[in-house]
Amino acid sequence: MGRLLLRAALVLLALAGPLARAETDPPPVPFPIHALDAPSPSELAKLERDHVELDEDTDPQARGSSRALVLFERPIAEVLRLLTATTRQKEYRPELARLEVIESSDHSDVAEYRLRFMLTSLRYRARVGWDYANRRIWWTLDPTFDNDMKVLDGLWELLALDDERTLGRFTTRIDLGPALPEFLQEYATRKKLPESMENVRHWVDSGGSWRP
Repeated sequence: MGRLLLRAALVLLALAGPLARAETDPPPVPFPIHALDAPSPSELAKLERDHVELDEDTDPQARGSSRALVLFERPIAEVLRLLTATTRQKEYRPELARLEVIESSDHSDVAEYRLRFMLTSLRYRARVGWDYANRRIWWTLDPTFDNDMKVLDGLWELLALDDERTLGRFTTRIDLGPALPEFLQEYATRKKLPESMENVRHWVDSGGSWRP
């Protein structure tokens, strides 16, 4: 009887394995994908000076989004490794009060966040996916969770400029719903974006040792 129960348990585990893996499959990429081209000499000179540039030519297909270009002084493989380390986001995001990875796989995870935003606190879960071959990372809200915001989408697209430097294009779209009036949301997110990009750049460029 004991052997029969053991075999039955092993069969159930084998059947449950694919289902558990399916729960952490990457979400769909929330924005249209376009090739990230190398910057022109003048654009590169500006990035070398400023390191972070807000991209005013936001894709019209990504309506309501904000975009930035970031020059990382690290090889692309290291940038990918650091940006996919979800549990380490608290090291460069001081607004995070709590972060817990709920599910994970080799190419995605689900994380729960508690975020301090202006005069309020927000709780949400995000599904994160990554594709090392195509050098992109993206995330969107977990629709099965009672999130305190309406929309949260993000996308990193990376391009190796040489063996030591990486260009990143960051796109994000946030809608807090009734938690904050729309004009305040837009002001706060656009004001916060350059600071957020500088924080992640410093952290990546330091190999993960820098703290804000």
